[in-house]
Amino acid sequence: MKYLEVGKIVSTHGIRGEVKVSITTSFPEERFEKGNTLYILKDNKYLPIVIDTFRVHKNMGLVSFNKLTNINNVLEYVGCTIYVDKETLEELDEDDFYFDDLIGLNAKTVDGKDLGVVEDISEVPQGAILVIKKDKKESLVPFVSEFIEDVDLENGEIVINPIEGLL
Repeated sequence: MKYLEVGKIVSTHGIRGEVKVSITTSFPEERFEKGNTLYILKDNKYLPIVIDTFRVHKNMGLVSFNKLTNINNVLEYVGCTIYVDKETLEELDEDDFYFDDLIGLNAKTVDGKDLGVVEDISEVPQGAILVIKKDKKESLVPFVSEFIEDVDLENGEIVINPIEGLL
């Protein structure tokens, strides 16, 4: 199985087994829907969990799972990351991508100049920004159609149409 991160448990909430989750998915209502199976990475093992409840409070997800109803039963999961099995996800539209699919792509310009590898993606209020690294140089490229000419997942590359001063 291939897993995609959807959140990280940062603390407990109350005494009834809820945990506070920092959400890292664009689809929290879908991922944390009641009855969904997700996975917690604990001690280098992916442990399945079944979601009982989910709600958003102060920009954090409040989640209960596996019918655990006591704070003492969830304390051990604080600091753990929550994942979804990628094979259970629906196909995205043609021009939509999971961030995980973009990381590791070789970036080049439309004229073939090698820019490096997509190392990370940062989300800002205006959208996503690709963090491309080559040697010790880092370039930040907005992930918008004005700059992204093509994304070729099969060949592992992304083609960028830079403007003057972007790189």
